[in-house]
Amino acid sequence: MKIADKLERRLLGMAHVLCLIALVGAVLAMIALMLALAVPGKAAATADPPLTASEVLSSIPGSEAANDALSNDSENGSDPVANISGAAGFLIPAPLRTVLSQDNASQPLLEAWLESVPLADRQQFLDELSNVVTRAMQRAASWEWDNRERYVAAAMNQYARVKIERIGAAQTAIQAARGRSEQLGSSLGTLLGLAGFLVLLLLLTAIERNTRNNTGGRKA
Repeated sequence: MKIADKLERRLLGMAHVLCLIALVGAVLAMIALMLALAVPGKAAATADPPLTASEVLSSIPGSEAANDALSNDSENGSDPVANISGAAGFLIPAPLRTVLSQDNASQPLLEAWLESVPLADRQQFLDELSNVVTRAMQRAASWEWDNRERYVAAAMNQYARVKIERIGAAQTAIQAARGRSEQLGSSLGTLLGLAGFLVLLLLLTAIERNTRNNTGGRKA
């Protein structure tokens, strides 16, 4: 019986130590997860990353001759806002409004672009697009009308393409960050449950050891 008692006590002692080590590991893991939740691994993504006119114009042909290769889908029109439901309730700056009034083809394009832009970001889209139009007009002010018109249209197309791509990438990054936070939160909950279970085991092993020690002392 003494050998069996000693063996049981050693097993209880080993179980107690293993539970304690596991509890310490779980606590350290929970601390690491809480730090990861509090401090993102990367800078927070901006839902609507800005795009300057300089970035846009630097990526398209900047000479009058080069603009002969740019497409021109212009048609004359009147009211620049009437056919653009996506811009309803938003302020269209004067330079952009002028282009829309002179080129009917730009109106359905702007409508299509705005459909890809969240409502909260549409005013910034319109403001930045108007800045691109202004800079493009200033750069091409001395050119022939056709080349100037092609250049402004190309600048608008380039801005819309890059801007919508950046918004999409930003939204993907935000969704990934949310998924990461949810995963970390789920892992933290699992570790909390594990830590509670280990604490319970430690209490039970401690009670059992004390009971055996008291019983052994009475027998002696």
